[in-house]
Amino acid sequence: MAADRGNRPGESQARRLEAVYGQLRTLLSHADDVDRLREPAGNEWSVAQVLGHMAELIPYWLGHCRALIASTSGPPAFGRGYLSPERLAGIARGSDEDPEELLGRLHEEVSAAARAIREMSPEERSRKGVHLKLGELTVADAVERCIVAHAEEHLEQIRTALSRPHRR
Repeated sequence: MAADRGNRPGESQARRLEAVYGQLRTLLSHADDVDRLREPAGNEWSVAQVLGHMAELIPYWLGHCRALIASTSGPPAFGRGYLSPERLAGIARGSDEDPEELLGRLHEEVSAAARAIREMSPEERSRKGVHLKLGELTVADAVERCIVAHAEEHLEQIRTALSRPHRR
């Protein structure tokens, strides 16, 4: 993680998350039609399904970060599996919802998460939990791996999907 200026240790993470949304907005403004956004590429999710997942994952993981911060016992366990109902519901919503509405919801989630990330104190960011797959993580690590880097990975997934020739 890059060093942050001043006493806002989450600033670079918040900016990177906001940059993901900005790049998605630009990419999707150039998409030729809605059908293309719903078109899966082989065994991969469609762009709309990825957007649905992103709109779900950000508040999901931010909620876990808040639980880690609030915990008064030893490092709590957190995380989920690939088949968790809320994860699958986000993907399914992407199949059914209008992509512009999904993008609007994603903007709301990114804005709320960026604000929350910026407001976390160094003490809150240093709180620890045990992720089901990744092991012990601080809140700062969870923000990085489960929210920011995860969103960046999905941005690249969407960029790749939109660079493929469109089937008509």
